Amino acid sequence: MSVKFKTQTRIKFRDADPAQIMYFANVFSLAHDAFEEFIVSAGYRYAEWFSKNDHLIPIRHAEADFKAPFVPGQTYDVTAVVASLGTTSFKMKYDFTQNDRLHSTVYMVHTVLDPKTQQKMALPEVMKKRLTPYVEENHGN
Repeated sequence: MSVKFKTQTRIKFRDADPAQIMYFANVFSLAHDAFEEFIVSAGYRYAEWFSKNDHLIPIRHAEADFKAPFVPGQTYDVTAVVASLGTTSFKMKYDFTQNDRLHSTVYMVHTVLDPKTQQKMALPEVMKKRLTPYVEENHGN
């Protein structure tokens, strides 16, 4: 059974458009906020993950599918898992729900790069070890 990281987020008034619905692009910031909490849960210190010493971990792809609007002042549950774990990258999946209703699913693909050459490199063993418990069982999208 895979581990699921869970947290919550509240939509702020500043994140909404004139129709009082969250501006669509803000979901990526919310997902990344959850990711920053997730890496600590996975055993990393914040400075360890975001250091430039051994490797860089940029996001090379991001996508979102919306099922229901996000409303300012409302709180949403966020569940994060590793959707897939490759040799040089991994894909995170974030489900945003409220009262068991899915509002959005976000995917972000992180690639590991050598900081000197800016070329892809294999996921460090410690990264694979820390992320593996969170790999989604069905590996589905």
